Amino acid sequence: MAHTFHSSSHQSGFSLTELLVVIVVIATIAGFALMRRGSANEQLTRQNVAQQLKSAFERARFDSVKRRAISGADEAKVTVTPTSYTLRTYNNDVNGGAVASDAVTTLPAGIVIGRYPSGTPLTSMEVVFNMRGETPASPAPQFYICNVSCASPSGTNANLLIVTPTGTVNLLPGSATLPTFGAPAVTPVPAGSGVNPDTVVD
Repeated sequence: MAHTFHSSSHQSGFSLTELLVVIVVIATIAGFALMRRGSANEQLTRQNVAQQLKSAFERARFDSVKRRAISGADEAKVTVTPTSYTLRTYNNDVNGGAVASDAVTTLPAGIVIGRYPSGTPLTSMEVVFNMRGETPASPAPQFYICNVSCASPSGTNANLLIVTPTGTVNLLPGSATLPTFGAPAVTPVPAGSGVNPDTVVD
């Protein structure tokens, strides 16, 4: 019985050129994936900073209301600069006197705070809360929290943080249209009415 063997001169496999093309395609896709991941991390960092700053304003407001802060003496406040913010609250000493306690937060690299509207310089701004939780600043304090720069804030690179005259704090996307706020209407309670004079009547 005769056996026949078929020889083939053509071997299957990859050429060096094909291998290089595949490597280049994989490297390009990986590069795009890393760029998108870096952008997502920057957005997450900015949103965390914006949320923490919002919480600092809310803590200052709560502190002034809880202690019935005396105007100008021991009102809680937040001092904002482009690269940090300081929350000042008060504790009572052994004699019942108010002692200031400052918590300074430095922003991560690549995150800055600017004023609304964009282009308005921010050096340092204090936002003070009175015993009713209101902030008498006019206009209402408005800040951008931005990636790198607040020159052209948008929904993808900035958040807008607004403190209203009544002291509530709102966090919006950087592309949001700013609502308008007027000063809250306060009517003094007549003396001898038996009602606490610090009550707000609409």
